[in-house]
Amino acid sequence: MDFVAIDFETASSRYTSLCSMGICTVRNNLITERKEILIKPVPFEFRDFNIRIHGITPEAVMYKPSFDKYWPMIRPYLEGRTVIAHNTAFDITALCATLGYFGIPYPVCNYMCTVKLSQKAYPELKSHKLNNLCEALGISFSHHHAYDDAYACAMVLLRILEDYGLSSAAELSEYFGVPIGRLYPGCRVDTSQKAEKSKLSGSA
Repeated sequence: MDFVAIDFETASSRYTSLCSMGICTVRNNLITERKEILIKPVPFEFRDFNIRIHGITPEAVMYKPSFDKYWPMIRPYLEGRTVIAHNTAFDITALCATLGYFGIPYPVCNYMCTVKLSQKAYPELKSHKLNNLCEALGISFSHHHAYDDAYACAMVLLRILEDYGLSSAAELSEYFGVPIGRLYPGCRVDTSQKAEKSKLSGSA
């Protein structure tokens, strides 16, 4: 299966305050690229709580480009791809909020959530938080570092594919009953084709 795993860290409670993005590219079930991008958040405000979580300080990113400057480089990783994240309710929402802030159209891509998939794949686990899940699956990583979180997310999906003998997003969706979300300019669809049609007709 080909996909890209992403993870965002934020400087504050605002979805647009992205200060780091992790990207892990998988082709034919093999990790082919890993990278982390440090981002100057908007607005440029940091909460101590967030700094304690990920360790990124204002000094580390104050001279970095903002997300819109990175977008021409980031977009090819997402456009036309299956994007996964461990809690798309946060990561995809943060992506959409930031693109909206800068007036940038959404890319065309599908996305799936490894929280929802892992809950169905490993219901016996008490917690499906990324650190607890990876400990149970024997995946080593450094939690709350976008570079490693994206890698861990990719490894979780690869493990699910292997354990259940599946090979595509469509098979994952059908087997576990977890819908494939979709982004395209002007619209985000989280559930079903029916919901997509409703949104399209509502925006016409």
